[in-house]
Amino acid sequence: MLNTKQQEAVNFKNGQMLVVSCPGSGKTTVIVARVHQLIESGVNPSNILIITFTKEAADQMQKRYEKEYGPTQAFFGTIHSICFRVLAKAYNYTKEDILRANEQWEFMFNFLCKKVSSTDLQEYIKNMIAEIGYVRNKGMDYRKYQPEHSEKDIFRATYQAYDEFKKEKNKIDFDDMLVLCFQLFLSRPDVLRGWQKKFRYILIDEFQDINQIQYDVIRMLALPERNLFAVGDDDQAIYGFRGADSELMLRFKKDFPDASQILLGVNYRSTSNIVTNSLKVIMHNTRRYEKELKAERKGGPCLHIQEVKDVNEEAEYIAGEIKKSIRSGTKAEDIAVLFRTHTDARPLVEALLARKLPFEMKEHLPNLYEHFIAKDVQAYFRLAMKCAGRQDLLQVMNRPK
Repeated sequence: MLNTKQQEAVNFKNGQMLVVSCPGSGKTTVIVARVHQLIESGVNPSNILIITFTKEAADQMQKRYEKEYGPTQAFFGTIHSICFRVLAKAYNYTKEDILRANEQWEFMFNFLCKKVSSTDLQEYIKNMIAEIGYVRNKGMDYRKYQPEHSEKDIFRATYQAYDEFKKEKNKIDFDDMLVLCFQLFLSRPDVLRGWQKKFRYILIDEFQDINQIQYDVIRMLALPERNLFAVGDDDQAIYGFRGADSELMLRFKKDFPDASQILLGVNYRSTSNIVTNSLKVIMHNTRRYEKELKAERKGGPCLHIQEVKDVNEEAEYIAGEIKKSIRSGTKAEDIAVLFRTHTDARPLVEALLARKLPFEMKEHLPNLYEHFIAKDVQAYFRLAMKCAGRQDLLQVMNRPK
């Protein structure tokens, strides 16, 4: 059963709408129900495009739709999958033309190991790849970009060499999918018109995580009918380091002056204590949509904030609290621990193992033996034992320390 605001969003037909959706407010329910409503009102399912920002989210949303309403020809996918589909039709690209992560890494290693003396080349390469992606997704001129993790000359040289490497291999990476699609639409209005006719209704999930190049592609696709339905929450924007720009959501009404706007402000997931205290934090964001949020579930236990001196004390405290909860009758599967990044989990994992507490992880902890130092040691061992390969020599030849 949909509430009044959810129903209003679902029934919206033509034009642009921005749905500001607070956590737990049923945004997936609204998107799925709206797709069904469009089809019921006579829209051809193959003319509907639903964009999410991970493949997993796209698959889950499609399964949710098919479970509730049956099979559909509406297209659920990521912006990358849409762009690759466009390129595949225009240039006959296949999956074999996509540069693999290990190919990208090997190029970066071979190129940068001759130019930098970083004690952690692995971290240096990771930052270089991230910054090149950031520049591409922002649509910036790499020659004017001031890198944070390397010297400007090295960044420019790497950027140019990486582009040349891809051309030599006749391959594209994930950022190229967006850039090349955008350039194709600019240079070939006929191709763009074909895809505009194909996708007459566009729905976007997690709109706060969109970046400039994605936004440009979507705006072009939405013309001339401009049937654009964007769902997001600017207070949940956390991917700025990847090039996501929540300002794009904040300026939606400026780009689309006739757009309708609606707030899904009822949280069905959390208790009022959680929602009320979350608002005390969120309201300090300087640039945001003003929101009045409320929880469907009243009351709830008080929140507790624990100060600790370091990660080890934190892990010991959390593991101890979990053990107390289980002893007092709480099921282990009803307890969850959230982390900013998966690497933060290691101390707690060790604390849980020491107490023989059962747990499962959605993410895998990084393997210690995959760390560059461990790989260096293993490569030296194989060289000493005369059973080394070329890769072992490449691994350590520039790091004799």
